[in-house]
Amino acid sequence: MLLRVVIGFHFFKEGTGKLQSGTFTAKYFLKDAKGPAAPYFRKLIRDDDGRERLCIEETETAGGEKRIGFNTDLALALWDDFIDRAALHYGFGSEELQTEIRNRRERLAKQIQAAREERDTSVDTRRLEEQRRMGEESILKIRNQLEEADRIFAIHKEQLLTWLDGNQAEVIAHYGTENRLGGFERDGENRQEVAIYVDSLRSQVNTIRSDREKQLAGWTSQIEGIWDSLEAQINGLATDKQAELEPVRLHRPYNQLNSNLKWIDKIIPWFDTVVGVLLILGLFTRLASFAGAGFLASVIATQPPWIPGTSPTYYQAIELIALLVIFATFAGRMGGLDYFLSSRKRNPSSLPENQNV
Repeated sequence: MLLRVVIGFHFFKEGTGKLQSGTFTAKYFLKDAKGPAAPYFRKLIRDDDGRERLCIEETETAGGEKRIGFNTDLALALWDDFIDRAALHYGFGSEELQTEIRNRRERLAKQIQAAREERDTSVDTRRLEEQRRMGEESILKIRNQLEEADRIFAIHKEQLLTWLDGNQAEVIAHYGTENRLGGFERDGENRQEVAIYVDSLRSQVNTIRSDREKQLAGWTSQIEGIWDSLEAQINGLATDKQAELEPVRLHRPYNQLNSNLKWIDKIIPWFDTVVGVLLILGLFTRLASFAGAGFLASVIATQPPWIPGTSPTYYQAIELIALLVIFATFAGRMGGLDYFLSSRKRNPSSLPENQNV
C-alpha cells in the first residue's frame, strides 16, 4: 500500500508539474531516442530533419543519382492562402468599415463644434480630436491593406529566397552527407555496430551528430522566424474593429495542431496525473499500475540500457518493476477504494426467494 501511494504521488507531481508549466513537450526526448525503436520515436516528430522548413526537394536523375535542391512552391502557396484567408477574415479594404469610421468622425466633429460653441469645459475636445485623427489614419490603413499585404508577401518571399540562395552550398552538403555523419566513413559489414560500441568512434560520431543538429537548429530557427514575421505583420494590418477579431493562423506543415507530437504533449501530463490519482486512491489499481508500467517501458525503449552512450533509465526500470508488483498483488484492496469493489464482487446481492403458490 505504501509503495502504491508513493509511486502514485510521484506520477501525480510529474503530471501536475507539466500541466502548470504549460511548456511541456516530448520533442527533445523523442529526438534523442536511441536503439532499434529510435526511428519510430523520431517519426512522431513532424519534420524532424528540417526538410519541410528548408524547402528541401530530393530528385533522382536518369542515372539513378540523387540530387538535392530547393522547392519553395509549397511554402509560397501556403503564404498566399494565408493572406487570402486573412483578407477575408478581417475584411481588408472594406468600404463598409470605412463608411462607418467616416460617420463616426462626423459625429465627433459635431460634438467638438457644439462643445466649443457652448464653451462646455466638461467635454475633452482634445481627446475627441485625437479620436478623429486616429479614425482618419484607420481609413487610410484600411484603404491600403490589400496593397500592403502584397508588399509584405513580396518582402518575405525575397527574404526566403535570399536565405536559401546564400546558404545553398552548406544546406545541400548537410543533407548530402547525413548518412555518413559529416564525413565519418563507416565501411565494413558491421559498420554500425563498430560506431556504437567502440568508445573513441562513438565519441566522434556523437560529436559530429551534435554539431550537425546545432547547425540544423540554427537554420530552421531562422526560417521559422520568416514565417513568424509574415504571420505577425499580416495580422498587424488589422485596425479598428478588425483588430478585435481573433488572429489568423498561418498553416505550418511542420507544426500542425493535430500532429502526433501535439497529441502526445497534451496526453502525457493528464496521463501522469490520472494514473497518480488512481494509485493514491487505490481505485482501478491494476489498470493504473499496468498503464504506468507500459508508459515507463516506452521511456526505457527510447534509451535501451544495453546500448552504450544512452541516458540512464535505472530509476524508470525500478519504478516499472514496482508497478508490476502492485499489479500482481492487488495493492488497491488494502487501504484503497478497490476494497469496496472487490467486496461487492465477493458478496453479490442475493436473489429474492421463490414464493410458494
